[in-house]
Amino acid sequence: MMLACLEMTRPLNGLMSVFAVFVAATLVNFPISYPMLLAFLVVFLVSGAGMVINDYFDYDIDKINRPKRPLPSGRVSKRMALVFAFVLFLIANVLALMLNVQILALTVFNTIVAFVYSWKLKRKLLIGNMTVSWMVASTFIFGSLLTKTLDPIIIILFMLSFSANLGREITKTIEDMKGDMKAKANTLPIVAGKNFAAWVACIFVIFSIFFSFMPYMFGLLGVNYLSLVIVADIFFAISCPLALVTPHKSQKVMKIAMIIALTAFLLGAF
Repeated sequence: MMLACLEMTRPLNGLMSVFAVFVAATLVNFPISYPMLLAFLVVFLVSGAGMVINDYFDYDIDKINRPKRPLPSGRVSKRMALVFAFVLFLIANVLALMLNVQILALTVFNTIVAFVYSWKLKRKLLIGNMTVSWMVASTFIFGSLLTKTLDPIIIILFMLSFSANLGREITKTIEDMKGDMKAKANTLPIVAGKNFAAWVACIFVIFSIFFSFMPYMFGLLGVNYLSLVIVADIFFAISCPLALVTPHKSQKVMKIAMIIALTAFLLGAF
């Protein structure tokens, strides 16, 4: 049971959120310390709780799209999932109290957003995709707020992450059309067609490529950053035509590009 509950949290996604906080904190010169480790735990728990509550509300859709997941497969009950998500959210917010007011406010806000997204917003045209993109990109704001300020480099990183994730989220809705149609979801590919949705996803990915050059253009990060972010941009560019043909592969390539871009920002900090 506990292993199935852990599986619902998607630990890899949580570790990605932790890495994002580390990158942002490093960029604003916040030292490795107890507060940073506490921040890691907060974002990991919020990420995990968000995944669990999402699975709770997506039970019927996942029975079609992802029947092997813990909830639709019957390895975890819906009641257990709901309690587990609540406990994770509660612990995260209590721990955020130990940091600062700005981080507490963001943690409370993202807790509410994660719940409302899964409950009401997920099937709303583009709003659901934008909400997920906010949740992912806001981890960089979280890292910067360890210093109680929002650095310009973090704003650029936020815009890059938001655009790239929005493109990826739209691509995922193309992949999930079968279950979403049965659930009467109002997603972009259902409303406007697969090809239109794929082109919109590509536009946002192209925006992220544009944002990736800004730190170097404005002298915020040097050639170390630029050399690696160009590699990320190549992967982003490859993902665009794939979105029109194989959405599943496209969003996987986008995820690789995001990891490389994150590493580029980290490299640029040194």
